[in-house]
Amino acid sequence: MQIDQLFEFVYILIDKKQVTAKEMAERFGVSTRTVYRWIEALSVSGIPVYSLKGRGGGIAISEKFSMDNTVLSEEERLAIVSSVKALENLSGKSGTSITPERKAADKLSRLVASDTNWLEVDFAPWSPEGSEVRNLFSVLRDSILKKRQISFDYFTGDGRSEKRIVHPWKLVFRGQAWYLLGWCTMRKSERFFKLTRMRNLVMTSKNANVTRNQGIEESAQTSEYSAPLIQIKARITKEKISYLMDSFICSEIKPQKNGYVNVTFMAPDTPWLCEIFLSFGAQIKIVSPVKIKNTIAEMAEKITELY
Repeated sequence: MQIDQLFEFVYILIDKKQVTAKEMAERFGVSTRTVYRWIEALSVSGIPVYSLKGRGGGIAISEKFSMDNTVLSEEERLAIVSSVKALENLSGKSGTSITPERKAADKLSRLVASDTNWLEVDFAPWSPEGSEVRNLFSVLRDSILKKRQISFDYFTGDGRSEKRIVHPWKLVFRGQAWYLLGWCTMRKSERFFKLTRMRNLVMTSKNANVTRNQGIEESAQTSEYSAPLIQIKARITKEKISYLMDSFICSEIKPQKNGYVNVTFMAPDTPWLCEIFLSFGAQIKIVSPVKIKNTIAEMAEKITELY
């Protein structure tokens, strides 16, 4: 008996409470004699499966038995089911498709007494392009699991579009965006790629044979996400404080009588940091560091000249 057949056999018993040997024989394509041998093997293994003789009899499992009690607690089982359900939204399939994630969630849900519908995760944006994001996830997931290289057009920070060939390692959610971490054949280094900047993604037939350990040995990680953190002190209007908190974890929030809020937080020292602050317009003032203040002032002057 294969291990997957064993689990399915027990799952069915837990779900249906009682079945006949004939039903199981037809389901698994074996003889009824084989089914009875399975029952004996499971009983010897400590799983309380037994047969009921006579009219209305069949194969049953003790109602007091919970297969995972010997391995996982109720809290652990609930955590696993919730995680699987969350991953289902990244499958790239339609809502009516029976995905591997949905099959797994359905099977595991039978072993959980608690409500498993307390969590729903959907990483797609509110815009109509949400299905495209799911398709992107689907291709990237398959390429990582199947260890295939991928190719795509990538828009860099300075606006150039470059064709990239990457050995994909993992998907990373950081801040408020998704990134792909992998080995870039063009840069010959470990790189993060923001998913929203990727176009024309294709999973190739070539094997992805550069592992992360090899990448670390060949080059040090060079990306904006390894940038040093700096402390920012700012003054922002109370109407915009919640928007700032969407992007940064504020260690200090001190409301002032004049309608402003003094905040302190850590942020990576990267070029896009000032661009974020500029998006708040005149409703935020950076107090320190001076370097950030000067950079924003210079950018504001260029914007004024432009208009």
